[in-house]
Amino acid sequence: MTLSYNLVLQAISEAKGFVKEDLLFQTVSFLADSKQPKGLFIPLYEENSGDLSTAIANGAIGAIWEEGVVLPSYTPNHFPIFYTKDLKEGLLKMIEIYEKQLQAQESKTKFIFLKEKSLNSIEESYDIPVIREHVLKTNSQAKGGN
Repeated sequence: MTLSYNLVLQAISEAKGFVKEDLLFQTVSFLADSKQPKGLFIPLYEENSGDLSTAIANGAIGAIWEEGVVLPSYTPNHFPIFYTKDLKEGLLKMIEIYEKQLQAQESKTKFIFLKEKSLNSIEESYDIPVIREHVLKTNSQAKGGN
């Protein structure tokens, strides 16, 4: 299942720019310098994430943006921007909705393999939990945790 405009809109209800309900995001990136074909750019690391123009040049077709942070004037009018009060909270809510929809899918492909084979190669098995853990760890460090 590919992340859709509608799914992001369920998590982050304020959006501006091009509205195309069947728009699909094939990548989600926190780093502008990374190739992100049909990507959703989220500047989670603030200035360390890079700028929006670089993300667009690398394939971003939408972004999640923190309310109150000025959107660059070069942002195309048709470029979808989802506004949230807190990037981490918006991201976690989006991941939660995405996981629920993945679990609700009726037809799933079943993989049969030897036990000694690693599940790390199956992106769907680890991407979302790893991202959630990383975001939570980053959040606790930002608040002064370990």
